[in-house]
Amino acid sequence: MDVISHWFWGMAVTRGKLKTRAAGPMSVLPDLMAFFPATIVGILTGFEKPEVDDSTVTADFHPLSWAIYQWSHSLVIVTLCCLLTWLYLEKKGTPKFLQNMFLSKYTSGKQAFILWLPWYFHIWTDIPSHTIQFFPTPIFHPISDLMFDGIRWSIPWFWFTNMALLVGTWIFILYHERKFSTQ
Repeated sequence: MDVISHWFWGMAVTRGKLKTRAAGPMSVLPDLMAFFPATIVGILTGFEKPEVDDSTVTADFHPLSWAIYQWSHSLVIVTLCCLLTWLYLEKKGTPKFLQNMFLSKYTSGKQAFILWLPWYFHIWTDIPSHTIQFFPTPIFHPISDLMFDGIRWSIPWFWFTNMALLVGTWIFILYHERKFSTQ
């Protein structure tokens, strides 16, 4: 799925719980972690970034992209990060900068889950929107190599369906926020 969609889906699933300045970045970090360092290394080493079209495959990208992608798109890894965040918040309390991210008071477990929810949602939306040939989502890495052959998110009917669902979701959210704020 495209980065802009991930950003808006991440904000939608945490709407009313987590501020945009946390939800948006958390929802795109899995891709940024995989592609930004590889782009920098590619520039420094002369590796040319491929033109992305329907024939582009994972192997066309710098190998570092796939190496990081497997870790940043794993439900095992994000669950471990969520649990470690929960443990940290339980032991140390919520740091001030993080307290300002939440729109309500939550237990440390709920804070950890809400904080990592956009990342989880990123992975869940990538499962059906990536093919085996182009960055398949390794959902249980490093425990398993299980991946699904989805539909490339850039296929027009799939892309427009995603956009329609995203716009519909935001219309629903904003309508209900407005409706309940005027009562």
